Amino acid sequence: MKTNDPVTVRPRQGVSDVATEDAQNVHASRRRERRESRDGRGMFRIRLLGIGGLAVIIIWAVFLVRSRDFTGKGDGGALSKAVAPAIASAVTQVSMRNLQFYPVTIELKQGDVVEWKNDDLVPHTATSASFNSGTIIVGQSWRHTFTDAGKFPYVCSFHPQMKGLVIIK
Repeated sequence: MKTNDPVTVRPRQGVSDVATEDAQNVHASRRRERRESRDGRGMFRIRLLGIGGLAVIIIWAVFLVRSRDFTGKGDGGALSKAVAPAIASAVTQVSMRNLQFYPVTIELKQGDVVEWKNDDLVPHTATSASFNSGTIIVGQSWRHTFTDAGKFPYVCSFHPQMKGLVIIK
């Protein structure tokens, strides 16, 4: 063979044009199937993300609605139409944070009000033999007016290690 001779392609022996064409079709079909299965997985992932996002939205909506049910009022949520007295009582705030009451002990006079505010990451209560706040969710508060003199120890019913004391003179 000379360097200027044209190159001729000889068909492989024993392989017909039909067999070669069938093999090419099989390969093309397999590529198409792989591409379609990848598209299907992508759509499945998108649908799954959409359903997951919708579930998160529904959970937040339920949480917000439920949190409005706990208004933090000591009167069972009933609206009071009573006129405020001419001399307002002092309001002392007790913070609930880091699974403790701050301050632990407070001294007040009769008619004073204590407001427990939940500044923690979990719900709490202020529970005594003479008062019960019910569940105070994160960011909410509850008030109680002390009309009788005495010592009023209280705890969080969810976290019994949380203890406090109100002394009314």
